[in-house]
Amino acid sequence: MSETEKLQSVFQNLSSESSLGERSYWCCLFTRDGAETLAITLSSIVHQSIPPSFIIVIDDGSTDRTPQILREIRYTFPILFIIKTDSKTRDLRRAPRLLNLGLAESERKPETSFMMISGDDADFPADYSEKIMSRMITEGGVAVASGDWGMTTTMGLERQPHGGGRFVRSDFMKKIGNEYPVGYGWETWLIFKAMESGYKTRNYPDIKYRHLRPFRPTNVYGWGRAMYSLGYPFYFVFLRFIRNLLVRKGQMMTPRADFSMLAGYFASLLNPGEIRGLVIQDRLLKRFVKRTCTSRLVELLI
Repeated sequence: MSETEKLQSVFQNLSSESSLGERSYWCCLFTRDGAETLAITLSSIVHQSIPPSFIIVIDDGSTDRTPQILREIRYTFPILFIIKTDSKTRDLRRAPRLLNLGLAESERKPETSFMMISGDDADFPADYSEKIMSRMITEGGVAVASGDWGMTTTMGLERQPHGGGRFVRSDFMKKIGNEYPVGYGWETWLIFKAMESGYKTRNYPDIKYRHLRPFRPTNVYGWGRAMYSLGYPFYFVFLRFIRNLLVRKGQMMTPRADFSMLAGYFASLLNPGEIRGLVIQDRLLKRFVKRTCTSRLVELLI
């Protein structure tokens, strides 16, 4: 039996609606040429002890067997919805645009309490979703959370949600417009937006999942631009850079990558016109980011 046939067998046993109330969720998954790992990822999602109410897959211009796999699955799994794009780009605007397509489509589907975000190269243990949602509900006030696959630093904020496997409260997402900004720093924007709104954000390091392809930072210069876009103060960025050079324990980035990120930040600071139109325009949020970074810096220095 092929991997696709196995998936079809699982899909046929899933209900099209969830009756789990506060532990209901939908999954937004985007892929491009992900045929090598897509079946494993989808299988791990639908095998969850609490399966999603529905899945929206955005196929972003795949030229491999991805469309064929999704078409075959769609015939036997009515709650798998496919959005096809003809895009060939891979710039920073790609991911938020694809997520926004999924979010817009979700508004025409049954409401759920949470949204799950996944790429096409994750392998989640069967109790992953149940554990994440249970923690978020039990702790109360948690708007964004994820498990962990090893990357413990996100834009200078330790132990924050990152990568695939993120869960976002639906009521919080609607409160902020049910849409990501298409610009530098879009992913970390969600974390700060939650904190600014009085919610908590959590990374649960004991809830593990696996990336099927190795993670290699490829655009750390862009990460520096993202820090500028979000309003990180220059003194925080510079002192964080110095600290990273002196204390490498637990850091995934190399000194060269640290220099590249610093260059991206200061290039944007000195020549903001270079990224005009890709900078987050939210002055209140940027003030909040500055206060948060200053508080974090005091903690690091102490």
